[in-house]
Amino acid sequence: MEPQAFIQALEQEIIQSEAVQHPFLLRFASDTLTPLQVQTFGLQHYQLVKVFINYMTNTLPRIPDKDAADLFRTVFDDEFGQHTIFRSHPALYRNFLKTVGLQEEAWGRVTLLPETSAFIQGHLQLTRESDFLYALGAIGPGHEFSIPTMFTYIVTGLKKNLSLSDEQIEYFTLHIEQDVGHAKVFNELICRHVQTEQGQARLREGALHSIALRKRFWDGINRVVFS
Repeated sequence: MEPQAFIQALEQEIIQSEAVQHPFLLRFASDTLTPLQVQTFGLQHYQLVKVFINYMTNTLPRIPDKDAADLFRTVFDDEFGQHTIFRSHPALYRNFLKTVGLQEEAWGRVTLLPETSAFIQGHLQLTRESDFLYALGAIGPGHEFSIPTMFTYIVTGLKKNLSLSDEQIEYFTLHIEQDVGHAKVFNELICRHVQTEQGQARLREGALHSIALRKRFWDGINRVVFS
């Protein structure tokens, strides 16, 4: 299969997966939510947000392409807030948590769900120990491509239930826009290394591993938010 056709087929598989169309996301977008339910979701999800950059920095040194750092510069700049820590993605998320009524110390005292820990540790391990194609699959198609669809459900639920302004949910709306571009950056690099069946299989395995961890994460969130 040609690289572009392979990527399109993989993206379609991801969009249709239960991780991206998870029952939690569908309920979050359609049900009536209490502030406590939103806080419970937000505190667990923040634990994923604050470590994503580690997956990038684990993977980058092992990519053989000399221009990989240049390709990823936009992604890094966006993650770090375009040179100001006050607009880094974790900082924007903390602004959201404050908006929904949480005090600053709240996100430092969170007991992680087993599914949250599994997601973080699974991605740290695969980006440290797996080959770069496997890791690219996880953080490219597995993360950056899937996020806009999942966050669209989240934004729908937040706007419906809490009447938040665009500024207050900027973390989510920004990702719906930015991660479309980030996915294209990853795909540019991926295309160079999926010319063979073996390369395509390895990258797909990494993406589906990430998606499986995401499904498990949403399973846990669904349990504590809607139980």
